[in-house]
Amino acid sequence: MAGLGALVGVAALAACGGDVAPAAPVAPTKAPAAPAAAAPTTAAMAAKPTEVPAAKPATTASTAAGTVRYFTWGNAFSDGIEKKVIDAFQAKQDKIKIEFTNSQADHYTKLTAAIAGGDPPDTALVDGYQLRNLIKKGGAKELTSLMSRDGIKKEDYVDAWFDEFIYKGKFYYHPNMRGSSASFFYNKNLIEKMGAKVPAEGWTLDDWLAISQATTRDGKGAAPTQAGFDPASATFGTERPGLWWPFLWVNGGELVDMEKNVCALDQPASIESLQFLSDLQVKHKVTRNSFEGVPGAADLFVQGRLAVLHGWFTDIPRYRTEIKDFEWDTVVMPQGKAKKQVGLYKGNGEVIPTGAKNPDAAWEFQKFLGSYEGMLIYGVEGRFVPALKKANQDPKFLDKTKSPKNLATFTDPRVKTLPLMPEWEEFTRDVWNPGLERLWKGEVTAKELVVDVARRTNEMIKNREQY
Repeated sequence: MAGLGALVGVAALAACGGDVAPAAPVAPTKAPAAPAAAAPTTAAMAAKPTEVPAAKPATTASTAAGTVRYFTWGNAFSDGIEKKVIDAFQAKQDKIKIEFTNSQADHYTKLTAAIAGGDPPDTALVDGYQLRNLIKKGGAKELTSLMSRDGIKKEDYVDAWFDEFIYKGKFYYHPNMRGSSASFFYNKNLIEKMGAKVPAEGWTLDDWLAISQATTRDGKGAAPTQAGFDPASATFGTERPGLWWPFLWVNGGELVDMEKNVCALDQPASIESLQFLSDLQVKHKVTRNSFEGVPGAADLFVQGRLAVLHGWFTDIPRYRTEIKDFEWDTVVMPQGKAKKQVGLYKGNGEVIPTGAKNPDAAWEFQKFLGSYEGMLIYGVEGRFVPALKKANQDPKFLDKTKSPKNLATFTDPRVKTLPLMPEWEEFTRDVWNPGLERLWKGEVTAKELVVDVARRTNEMIKNREQY
């Protein structure tokens, strides 16, 4: 998920990831929204779509063969993991050859240009923020019938993740989503040393603030609100999370009310949530974001100078390699006034682009990517969290001999996914990010901010398409 930060700015940080009894082939669980004049609803998004005819899984061997051009993004570390997955697929058969390409930069631009030029890859990873926009423009092959034919079953996967990229009741990706839930990492030694309570299941936003206030001290023991506080020598309690949406949810707030098709940021619960995040930085000054010239959150955490941070599964390989002198672990989202656990799941989808030269072989490779063997490699190596329950419950993935011991926070089903509308990036770039920057700097209060942000959002979504 390394490309997310560049795509959505402050609204998201880089993350960018036993046997189940046989059941009927997949029956997607979202339906086309109500009539065109009506706004799409939360219920419609979760409702059952037009059924595809039930079919028995294929019993004959696939005749697919040839080269599959596989296009994704990443770095040297992730490329090594991709090679292990590709090698495992090649070891199982000799008819299909995988030609792997790392886009290096501008992945989505390169992909859409290749589709427009009539020479796309056969399978490609697409960022979740852009996937529905690609589908809307006709850039991906619809795969619902193949999923039904080959017996891909929703109950084999983490339920809350399975339908993240469904569009108008159809699937355009194999459910091998490259994502994870976002969890809180914490430095147990630092928290205990400063006399705060180590976070655990059921902890709250108030607990998060208390930990952050207790652990933010400079080298002389001064608190950040005291004169002479030296950020260069300080430990910090937290950071201001770029992933701000779930903090609305835990207070009972929302970003967009999908039933009414209106922005919900101007509702009391959402206003309170945004103001809390702003206060961490502006009022309490317990975040590393409060001071210029302070290293990034991941660097501070590795150095033992950050108590808690909200992040992705893909951060784990670095922490396992570089943290040597303190104990660290993960915990689910803190609870707010809603008094229930609500986390964030965010994934990326693997699609067969429109115009792919070898879609049949690409589908066979996609099935391997979503298989127990393929997903377990990705999970154990630290590329993403397996969506397949058999893989994410495997002891080889949930390895308690390594930190974090509580790796199951990344498979916790108590999550929501974002309403990833085709226009999502436009909202983020043109409305939400510019407004939130003013809030994070303390130039406005949340109550002042949301009046204009909600108005502008409503203007953009009032005529948005149904899906």
